[in-house]
Amino acid sequence: MKISEQEKQKNRLKILGAAADVIIEKGFKSASMREIARRAGVGDATIYNYFPTKESLLYGYCEHVQQQTRNALKDIEDFHTYSLQEQLQQLIETELQIWLPAREFLQQVFTLTYYSPASGYAGLAKTKHLNKKMVTDMLEAAIEAGEVPDQPYRELLPRLLWDYQTGIMAYWLKDNSQDFENTTQLLDKSMGIVATILHQGLVGQSLDLLSFLFRTHVMSHLDSFAEFTNSSSSVKRRFMEGDDEPKTPAK
Repeated sequence: MKISEQEKQKNRLKILGAAADVIIEKGFKSASMREIARRAGVGDATIYNYFPTKESLLYGYCEHVQQQTRNALKDIEDFHTYSLQEQLQQLIETELQIWLPAREFLQQVFTLTYYSPASGYAGLAKTKHLNKKMVTDMLEAAIEAGEVPDQPYRELLPRLLWDYQTGIMAYWLKDNSQDFENTTQLLDKSMGIVATILHQGLVGQSLDLLSFLFRTHVMSHLDSFAEFTNSSSSVKRRFMEGDDEPKTPAK
C-alpha cells in the first residue's frame, strides 16, 4: 500500500523525534533501530526505508534542525533589514535554541564525527549545503546593498563561517555557565570581529598573504627536496617479487 508524500514526511519526523529521545536516554552505541522504530510507532523493517543506519538517523536529525533554522529565519518578516552581522548572529542563536532540547543528542553527533571524520563529512553534506545556501544568500544580499564590499575568495566564506559556527557550538556544549552566558559573550565578541573582517575584506588579504608565503617560501624549497628525493631513493622492486606461489591460469 502506497502512502502519500505527506505521510512519508510525518513518519520521517516521528522517527527522528524518537531517535533523539532514545539516543539521549541510552547513548548512541546502546540505542537500537528496533527500539527507535517502536518508539516512533513504525514497523521494525519500515524504519530502514527512511534511514538505513543509525548514523544516517544522527545526521538526518542535523539536517532537520538546519531546515527548522531556515524556516525560523524566513518567518522573521524584517529579517532582510538586519545587518549582515545581525543576520549571521541570529542564524547561530536560532540554531542553538532549536538544539537546546536535544543538546545531549548534538554531543553524540560531535563524538561520532570526531572518531569517524570521513563518515561525518559525508553524513553532514546535506546539512552543510543548507547552511551554505543561507550564508551565501546573506552575503550576496549584503554585497548587493553595498553594506560590505565584494569579497575576494567569496566562495570560501560559507565554509569558513561553517567552521566558525561549529566552533561556537562545540564551546556551547561544554558551557556550564548560567543560561550559557559565556557562549553569549563569546558569540557577541567574536561576531564583531567577523563583521570587521568582512567589512574590511581581510579574508582576501589573509589568504593572499598565505598564498604569497607558500609561493615564496615553500615552493623555493621544492628543488632541494627533489634533489634529496632523487639522491636517497632507489628503484622500487617489482610487485610481489619473491612470491613463489604459482599463478592461476587465466580462463
